[in-house]
Amino acid sequence: MKTFNIFQVQRWSVHDGDGIRSTVFFKGCPLRCKWCANPESWYQKLEIMVYEQKCTNCKSCLTVCEHGAITQSTEGNLQFDHAKCVYCQKCLAVCARGARKQIGEAVTVEAVMQIIRKDCIFYQESGGGVTFSGGEPFMQSSYLRLLISQCQAMGIDTAVETSAYFDFAENQDIITALDAIFIDIKHMDDEIHQALTGVSNQKILENIVQISKLHQNIIIRVPLITEVNATEKNIRAMCEFLKNETNIKQIELLPYHTLGQHKMEALGIGVEAYTTPTEETIKSLEKVIQSHELTVVKF
Repeated sequence: MKTFNIFQVQRWSVHDGDGIRSTVFFKGCPLRCKWCANPESWYQKLEIMVYEQKCTNCKSCLTVCEHGAITQSTEGNLQFDHAKCVYCQKCLAVCARGARKQIGEAVTVEAVMQIIRKDCIFYQESGGGVTFSGGEPFMQSSYLRLLISQCQAMGIDTAVETSAYFDFAENQDIITALDAIFIDIKHMDDEIHQALTGVSNQKILENIVQISKLHQNIIIRVPLITEVNATEKNIRAMCEFLKNETNIKQIELLPYHTLGQHKMEALGIGVEAYTTPTEETIKSLEKVIQSHELTVVKF
C-alpha cells in the first residue's frame, strides 16, 4: 500500500477546532517561517533531531555512520550534517542516551484511520472530530482527500489547518468537503512576508478570497509576534482585506510561544529571538478586529 509522511497524530486535542479532536500532522511545508513552532514539518522526508544536551560524546554514532553525516571536530566534539543524512537510522540504534530522535513516519491511510476510529465515541460526545495540520496538508493532497472521505463516511467532523499556499483549482473538492478551515495570515505586507516566510503572500490572499466563496466556516489564525505582525497597522489591513474581499467573520489570535526554538536547534536551524505581545497589546488588537465587525474566537 502507498504511504505518506506524517510526524505526529495528537489525540485528545482541544485547541484545533470544536470538541475533543485528533490532529494529524502532515510532514512537508512550502513556507519557512522564522518563528515556526513545528520546524520538523518543513521537509516531507524523514529526519533525525539531535539533542546535544543529552549527548555524552561516546562516539557510537560516529562509528556506524557511513555517509559522512557525523564527523568529529578538532576539539573532539561530534557534529551532524543534516544535509548528508540518508536516514539509515544506524545512529539511532546505538545512541544509549536518546540524544538522537526519529522525526517522521511513513504511514498508510488505513493506519491513520485505525487511530481515528479509537476515539470516535469522544468525537460524538464532545462535538469534536479530526483536524489535519502540519506542515501543509495540501502538499500531500491525494492522501488528505482519502482521509477526509473516509472520515465523512463515518460521520466524523473534519477540519484543516493550512497556510493556503497551494493550487486552488486542484483542491476545490477537498475545500468543499471540510467542516471547518483554519487559515494562517502571517503578515499583510508582501515584502515582509517574503522575508520572514520565504514566499509571497499573494497566492495566499488570492486563495483566501476563492475559498471564502466555497466555504462558510473559515477561521483566520494570526500567529501574533511582537517583532513581526503585532501592530495596529497590520491587523487593520488584514481586517479591511477580509471585510472588503471575503465573507469571513472569525479571527483567532495565537500569541507567540518558544516551543519551536529547541526543535530548530535539534534540526540544525538557526534560531531567531522573538517575543510574545503583552496582554495590553493583544486586547488592543482585539478591539481593532471587533471595530471591523469581526469576531475574535478562541479554541
